[in-house]
Amino acid sequence: MNEQTPSFQMPNVPWADYRLSEEAMNHLSNAIDNQPPEAVTHHHLAGNISRSVFIKDKNTWLYENVLKEMSEYMFYKDWNNWFEVNVANSKPPTKFYLKELWVNYQKQHEFNPSHIHSGGYGYSFVIFIKIPTHWKEQHALPLSANSNIPAASDFQFIMGQGHGPASNYNIPLSPEDEGRILFFPAWLMHQVYPFYGTEEERITISGNIVPEEDEMPPREEREKALEHLQKQVNSIKDMIKKDTEET
Repeated sequence: MNEQTPSFQMPNVPWADYRLSEEAMNHLSNAIDNQPPEAVTHHHLAGNISRSVFIKDKNTWLYENVLKEMSEYMFYKDWNNWFEVNVANSKPPTKFYLKELWVNYQKQHEFNPSHIHSGGYGYSFVIFIKIPTHWKEQHALPLSANSNIPAASDFQFIMGQGHGPASNYNIPLSPEDEGRILFFPAWLMHQVYPFYGTEEERITISGNIVPEEDEMPPREEREKALEHLQKQVNSIKDMIKKDTEET
């Protein structure tokens, strides 16, 4: 992986935690700074935030140098996938692609309620670009200081099983976390708590990764579509030829 290094890895959790290289962060900064005037607003976002805009992964650099290896790691971490591809040879290796990429601008008091990504299919991630607050100061605010679960400004994963209780895994954030990426299966519920006391925005980048075949019809359907299109082309050619002969 292009100098991406693990930040820390909690035991028995379904997400991966890495710190991006300087090159990767520069690539993302350029993607944010070079948004076209017609940049599309992300309207189908769970977040109760001021602004979210789709950005481009120029030359698919982020996927090829960072996300590809993370996707394959997460996929083959499942023993069933590894066995079917590498032992039983019952299916070909799954190829992934970055379906969408967007940048979030979060102001104080705004938040992102509990949600999943992409219908729970594929993989997702969040990259912390700018964190204007420190969790120690946020947890010391009057609204959190007396709580037995201080959470102001935290990112949180939520996991449960069956009808049992859900478990919360808070990830407190500070400027030291700029450049950190959390990579997780799209079904993993998560949320972001509001922060307070500053007019600076928190900037994060998120995206969704899905298998390539999800966007491509089966080979048989593609061949039929091509055959149908070829018949249409031939029919138009015959019409043009007939008109030419008659004139």
